[in-house]
Amino acid sequence: MAAPGGTSAAVVGRPTDAVTPSQEIPARDVGPRKDIQALRAVAVALVVLYHFWPQRLTGGYVGVDVFFVISGFLITLHLLERPIRGGKDLFRFWARRIRRLIPAATVVLVATLAASMVWLPQTVHARVAKEVLASAFYVENWMLAWSSTDYLATDQLHSPTQHYWSLSVEEQFYIVWPVLIGLAFLVCRRLGRSFRFPPLLVIGVVSMASLAWSAYFTQDDAAQAYFVSTTRVWELGVGAMLAAAIHAGLRFRGAVVRSMLVWGGLGAILWSAVAFTGETPFPGVAALLPTVGAAAVIAARSDDLRCGPRRLWSGRPVQWLGDVSYSVYLWHWPAIVIAPFVLDDDNATWPQKVVILALVLGLSAVTKRWVEDAMRFTPRLARSTKRSFVLLVACLAVSISAAGLAVWQTARATAATDAIVIDSDAACVGVDALRTASCSAREVPMLTNPVRAADDKPDVYADDCWNNRPFTGRAVCTYGVRGAPVRIAVYGNSHAGQWQPPIVRTAKERGWRVDTYLASECYSVDIPVFFSTKALEDNCMDWNAWARSEITTGDYDLVVMSDRTLQPLRDVSAAEKPAVAKQAYNRVIDGFVASGARVLAIRDTPAAASSVPDCVARYAADPERCATPQKKGLEPDPLAEAARERVGTDVSLLEVTDLMCRDGSCPAVLGGLITYFDHGHMTKSFSSTLYPEVSRALRSALKGVPDA
Repeated sequence: MAAPGGTSAAVVGRPTDAVTPSQEIPARDVGPRKDIQALRAVAVALVVLYHFWPQRLTGGYVGVDVFFVISGFLITLHLLERPIRGGKDLFRFWARRIRRLIPAATVVLVATLAASMVWLPQTVHARVAKEVLASAFYVENWMLAWSSTDYLATDQLHSPTQHYWSLSVEEQFYIVWPVLIGLAFLVCRRLGRSFRFPPLLVIGVVSMASLAWSAYFTQDDAAQAYFVSTTRVWELGVGAMLAAAIHAGLRFRGAVVRSMLVWGGLGAILWSAVAFTGETPFPGVAALLPTVGAAAVIAARSDDLRCGPRRLWSGRPVQWLGDVSYSVYLWHWPAIVIAPFVLDDDNATWPQKVVILALVLGLSAVTKRWVEDAMRFTPRLARSTKRSFVLLVACLAVSISAAGLAVWQTARATAATDAIVIDSDAACVGVDALRTASCSAREVPMLTNPVRAADDKPDVYADDCWNNRPFTGRAVCTYGVRGAPVRIAVYGNSHAGQWQPPIVRTAKERGWRVDTYLASECYSVDIPVFFSTKALEDNCMDWNAWARSEITTGDYDLVVMSDRTLQPLRDVSAAEKPAVAKQAYNRVIDGFVASGARVLAIRDTPAAASSVPDCVARYAADPERCATPQKKGLEPDPLAEAARERVGTDVSLLEVTDLMCRDGSCPAVLGGLITYFDHGHMTKSFSSTLYPEVSRALRSALKGVPDA
């Protein structure tokens, strides 16, 4: 699945979802319930259809929320029927989870890693290996939450293991929940009170606290909120509260009431799947609709309900899909991510998708029979808690070994280019391939490896000069001579930071000082930039106001500005945005000029459609396939347009498009160097080859300034 709204989360849509609860069903009141098995089938179908056809089922990611409710219900009812009374009970509970979940998850992890090493670009091998480790230890959700705040990670190739985030949430739940319920029973016994209602109270308090936090955090940072366990516990808690209520004696007996519950619940789930989109703030309060709907379906106990959907979902296909739902979840996402590389086509056709789906179902059936069931029901394992934990250690050892081998192989494959020293001033290297006419007849060998290019970033990254989301930081980095008579401010978002190498080189050579005022995404206008939450919008506004104040009062001689003006503007239509942004940039420039500073605007560079290092690694034999049409890559730049109309003593403009594109095409490899470390930020090596143009523009902009 893609990133939320950012994710996708996301993040192109939502982050990958899937999770399947334990298939173990407590004896009392539940029995072999076909409705729960069918609800699993509905949930996994929603997730799979969303991942295969995200534009047709925009809210299919709610299937994961249905799974959370099922897990919370079954596990909690089990714990209430068979309370944890000591360490042995606790370890037996965990042993059952190990046998049920870990072996199949490990098989798919190792198989996915092997397929990734064969078919995916070399640039992602190490990252996939790290995510395999995170998935094996069930902390993948926290790794994805951390990376979701990184603007530069949003265009990365989706990891084929990122769907383990939701399984990680469940495993963390399985570790903590039995301890919590066991402590509730212990307190009850110590106080001599009923065994029924205090657990319900504990579950309710935890769930309500998680829901409140989820609502707040989703508004503050939806990308992170999508993954973290603390915003998801309440969804499992919905099922848990239903289980506690049933354990305490709750029953819905009337056929009319039960019919309303089951059909209303199904309607809520399906409506969410159709109506929700990647722009829906999620999880937050929006997740109440599918989760409460799932709880209503479970509460209805519709297996014997004549006016319920029992005929629809008691059939063998639906029950079979519910039975293999865990394996389907494990296999479907790696297949979706890896298949385009096997087919050498990023846009699979309907027939191809049907074949991939059939392959997923076949692998799932095999995994269910020969891995899941084999590990769950083998007598030697089932009778021994100790052997179950030995199985856990063995599975972890396999995952660690496979991931370590992948990292070692990647490092070995890239070591050959480590010794290459890149001279940015050498003839025909980088932009000089288009700058110098004689270079057209000269072939320059590849000087950068795609893996190294992905990490070849300007020093502002290593020096932590960024003010990232939520834009509450006030980081400023200083380069050159601190007490220099000439002071330069570099102001803008990440597309200003990519110019740091040639700017700082010039400053050091001429004894100038450079201060950076850089943010990610938040571009340098004096009006609200649209983000997923008002808090982010306000913080971006505050950061820009602070940066402008620091610059206008900082006695700067020159302000270098560059931005990718990508994000929408609040309450401004897409058609009006270029003109409104241009006016805003003009006001910002006016403020700097009024303070006595000059302004050099640098026109934004062309953007590629996807990660350039990934593409070059994929098409190493023919990197020309990674070139971007100039018309498509060169986005509108209101800042450059504003500067172009007022070029003079106080304002100047630098544009280097003719050194990055030729004959309507912008190559991914130019003069032996990979141009970008992602989709649109220049590598340090490539940016350094623009030194002559940048140095000349700086000196021209400061012409007449004393000591310049």
